[in-house]
Amino acid sequence: MRSLPCFWFKRGVCTLSLSSSKQMERVNALLNHPTYQGWIIANNQAEQGRDFCRHGVEHAFDVARIAYALWLDCGGNPLAKDIVYATALLHDVGRWQQYADPDVDHAAASAELAEPLLLEVGYHPEVAAEICRAVRAHRKEAEQERGLAQVISQADKLSRPCFLCPSRAKCAWPEQKKNKELIY
Repeated sequence: MRSLPCFWFKRGVCTLSLSSSKQMERVNALLNHPTYQGWIIANNQAEQGRDFCRHGVEHAFDVARIAYALWLDCGGNPLAKDIVYATALLHDVGRWQQYADPDVDHAAASAELAEPLLLEVGYHPEVAAEICRAVRAHRKEAEQERGLAQVISQADKLSRPCFLCPSRAKCAWPEQKKNKELIY
């Protein structure tokens, strides 16, 4: 264990367990998998020159961190961290397919791409199916979903810094959907 100074704690020290990286082994296997990296590269290439929100690994990381905070705030099991992160990291991996064919629903494409990779990195088939269900549902309004799907949907919206976006005047998102304040 390593100790970090945390002045807002009564004892002045926060103990951080580095063993939590074991909990994230499957997520790290996902991130380091050539197939996952290829999807991220495909998204980046498809979005070159795009003025609006992008769907690269930075967005995926933002969604993952916000989703896990929401998960905990909603009483979710802290041991499900890797499941929340995996879902967030995979929620937009099929976005490049939608750029190639506008009739493709990127959420459905992402879920379809994700399932075999989840199984390969060691997720149980039932867990992989739940992750894919949440990925498939992430474009729905958060109020229409429950559990993991709701958390990912909400985190996806909260991850967008609309208040700083240089393209906000051209953005087609309705004003009430734009994220104009920091919540997480």
